Amino acid sequence: MSSQEKSEKLCAICSAMEAAFTCDGCGKPLCKRCRSMEIFGSKNLEVTVKDFCPACGKDPKINPSLDCKKVFGLEDVTDMVNQDQSKPSRFKIKLKIS
Repeated sequence: MSSQEKSEKLCAICSAMEAAFTCDGCGKPLCKRCRSMEIFGSKNLEVTVKDFCPACGKDPKINPSLDCKKVFGLEDVTDMVNQDQSKPSRFKIKLKIS
């Protein structure tokens, strides 16, 4: 394997981890730690998950969700579900970021 082939399989941001995704903005290979995930909804009720490198994730021209007011994040939803654990509940949500 050439060094070029090997570098194409590594994350373009950290160069330490194997790339598992590509940035939907610029196409750079990204590992799980370096990608930023955004969930997009469309008018026909389809949901799409997009992955961004740190630079594209902060660019509102590439990541239009930055211009939107966020109502809830994953952490907020997790806290709301888990807030009253005095009553037995059927489930508990754990937030795992890897």
